[in-house]
Amino acid sequence: MKTMKVLEKKIIGIVSDVCNVSEGRIIRRKGARRSANLVVARQVLVNMLWRNFNYTNFMVRDILKYKNHASIVHCRKMHDQDHEFNPEYRRYYNKVAEKLGVYVNDEDQEAMKNTNLSRKLETQEKDIVKYKDLWLLEKSQREKYQQELITFKKKYIPNQYN
Repeated sequence: MKTMKVLEKKIIGIVSDVCNVSEGRIIRRKGARRSANLVVARQVLVNMLWRNFNYTNFMVRDILKYKNHASIVHCRKMHDQDHEFNPEYRRYYNKVAEKLGVYVNDEDQEAMKNTNLSRKLETQEKDIVKYKDLWLLEKSQREKYQQELITFKKKYIPNQYN
């Protein structure tokens, strides 16, 4: 367990250097602040530990002294969004990864693209099923109304050729 502590301190030190935040402020204490640079540093740290060093949510929670692991889960979800849309966050994350010797290669990026495409396909397939069901419902309603119209004509409109 002692080697984990050394590893954690090393990672926290690198994150604090890159994000320009003191090591002591990254770990949450009572009355901890949530300024932008601290949030980014904690987010980078959480995702480095979780993605690259196979820490569990609970282990990361204990390191950062969060109250529960839900904060870690939220942090991981925000990482996906920030990494995609925020170039400054991506730069910090990539610098930390480079200093730790953890590299994201093109295959990983291609895998993310494939994952995104498969998610998009799944949503489109769900939409197709939904619209097909709506179309079938409208078709059955149309047929019902046509039948009612035919019945109405037979009952109330006299035939001219009789």
